Amino acid sequence: MRRTRKDWWHSVSRRTDDLLVQLFKADTPYTEIKRAMLAQAEEFKQEARTPAERLHVDRLAMQLIITQAYASGAGWEEFGPLLRRCQRLGYADITHRINVACLYVQSLPRFPEKARRAFAMLDAVEQTLKRIRKSHYLRREGMLGIAHARGVAASVGLKR
Repeated sequence: MRRTRKDWWHSVSRRTDDLLVQLFKADTPYTEIKRAMLAQAEEFKQEARTPAERLHVDRLAMQLIITQAYASGAGWEEFGPLLRRCQRLGYADITHRINVACLYVQSLPRFPEKARRAFAMLDAVEQTLKRIRKSHYLRREGMLGIAHARGVAASVGLKR
């Protein structure tokens, strides 16, 4: 029996989660997590049937990698290229865009000279969220995330 694309995407999600659990249990350093995520993304791209699926796989992998770079305390020499790659690839969805903007602002204590660009990115995401109806959960959750990111930046003295 032939597997549907929906089933394939579910398997991609499950295999990614399994890999992350293995890496976290082993207390793997960021560089190894990045290497493993990129290798798995290449494997998924081999299984993908269309260029759009390959692009989406790249976007999902970059979302996980940039989150791990932030969590590991990566400096601009690591975080900057990941941020630019996320921007170049585009975002998987609005939550991915919110996540990247919030991580950028929250990482400003490590590279405060990037504050203007980070807050501009956050403001752009906020404007996008404001176009969603007020009762929608994505707007509420996104605005909470943005407020939190601004609070983290303000706690170390950084403002727009």
